[in-house]
Amino acid sequence: MLHDMLYDPIRQKEVPATPEEHVRQATIRFLMDEVKVPQNLIAVEFALSTVEPSTDDRVDLLVQDFKASGDLKHPWLLVECKAPGEYTWEALQVQLNKYLKVLTPKYVMLSLGDAVRYFALDATTKRFKKIEKLPEFTA
Repeated sequence: MLHDMLYDPIRQKEVPATPEEHVRQATIRFLMDEVKVPQNLIAVEFALSTVEPSTDDRVDLLVQDFKASGDLKHPWLLVECKAPGEYTWEALQVQLNKYLKVLTPKYVMLSLGDAVRYFALDATTKRFKKIEKLPEFTA
């Protein structure tokens, strides 16, 4: 069975048009067009083994923050994307918590189909609090 394909501007290649990939590609477009994230700072399916060799987990999208730290452990944004109907918010939170043991992003974005939630790291409490939207990225 042949799948339709989507062009991924980050990986610069055609990828199978799975339901989750549709969410991922819409999120990439949102980050570049609305949040003004430079394309070269977005990593797709970022391997956490780059930071923590004992894990084989992958983060859907990661936006680096080279201006602030240059440290891969402290990205500007961590994004987890799931197709609608495949996950619950609770299951997505469990997966995210695994990633947060390795990374400390400034912001987190969870996309469950068309539904999106944003969180910001509170520097004082070191906890994430829900926010209405992501700020515009400043290079």
